[in-house]
Amino acid sequence: FHTLFWPAVLHGAGYRPPTNVFVHGFLTVNGQKMSKSRGTFITAESYLKQGLNPEWLRYYYAAKLNASMEDIDLNLDDFIARVNSDLVGKYVNIASRCAGFIHKRFGSALAAVSGDLLAEVQVAGETIAAHYEAREYGKAMREIMALADRANQFVNDHAPWELAKKEGMDAELHRVCSEALNLFRLLTIYLKPVLPALAQQVESFLKIEPLRWSDADQSLGAGHVIGNYQ
Repeated sequence: FHTLFWPAVLHGAGYRPPTNVFVHGFLTVNGQKMSKSRGTFITAESYLKQGLNPEWLRYYYAAKLNASMEDIDLNLDDFIARVNSDLVGKYVNIASRCAGFIHKRFGSALAAVSGDLLAEVQVAGETIAAHYEAREYGKAMREIMALADRANQFVNDHAPWELAKKEGMDAELHRVCSEALNLFRLLTIYLKPVLPALAQQVESFLKIEPLRWSDADQSLGAGHVIGNYQ
């Protein structure tokens, strides 16, 4: 229908036919075709009735989708592991490790930032955008999570929890935590097409206007006040 009849009707009616039609394969559950009798039939409604966050599933699908016609599998154990590892352990973890120091030690205000890693993550937005445009969502998610790994490594290397214990290291503590939160903001921009509701929570936390892709060119400057981390 979408590649023959629909374009033919549009053409006959004088409308422009589609430039591309994006399709993918079937969804399997734990490696099996969906079946009500076998208990492998899952709908969006049944998922939501379990009280599960729809954005977890959006992320999992995005992490597996590509531009080909391959089937993708909803492996429930892998689903749990990937959400916990990527979204909680890598992405959200960046903010949770640094926001408290900004609140307690610096009146919720950020310091000026201009680091090499920040610049590299900004440049990486071009590659991620290209993956999105090509419908290579899995590649985009892998690129974003690789950047999240680097952001976490930055936090590990500078260990703000150790800096907080040392005399005369307040300026360094302020800089490290501010840079980490700016990295977190950049990752939020790149994830927003897949996680719009979570991005909205981050915007509220950082006290910023709704993020757009072009905002990756800038950083939150010195004196910017953030909200409470939850």
